Amino acid sequence: MATDSMTICPSCHAANIPGADVCESCQGDLSSPAALTARDENALTLPLSSLRLSRPLTVPVGATVRDAITELAKNPAGAVVVMDNGSPVGIFTERDVMKRIAGHPGVLDDPITRHMTHDPVLLRETDTVAVALNKMGGGGFRHIPLMQDNELVAMVTVRDVITWMMSSYFD
Repeated sequence: MATDSMTICPSCHAANIPGADVCESCQGDLSSPAALTARDENALTLPLSSLRLSRPLTVPVGATVRDAITELAKNPAGAVVVMDNGSPVGIFTERDVMKRIAGHPGVLDDPITRHMTHDPVLLRETDTVAVALNKMGGGGFRHIPLMQDNELVAMVTVRDVITWMMSSYFD
């Protein structure tokens, strides 16, 4: 059913005609704010290049944990990509600081490679929003580096996707 606007049921996720108070599929309440209105039923198939994305923070592969934390403190991005000769080889996030570093000040001068996540999952600019959501949800990731022509160009964050979803699905 192709329309400009659909109401998505918060219970069963079925598409309903705009203005419906009850879901045709499960008889759930559509009058609550939880019911989503999708302006374009194919919005999740848009390429990631259509989102406003965060700039990637990077550190070289020879950096220390202290160097990475210093970069994280300068910018609210929440993650740094560890680069080796222009290629991402790891990712280090605020969550890593909390789980692996906090309470262990002796590791601040360790190489970042000892504490980063190796071989991070990557996205391509031609990947869709649905692909990003799938990778984030399936892997429990809050940050995924975005590549274009083998070059790091952005960091896709949960905040970026939620901001996009709010503008795409809520009036």
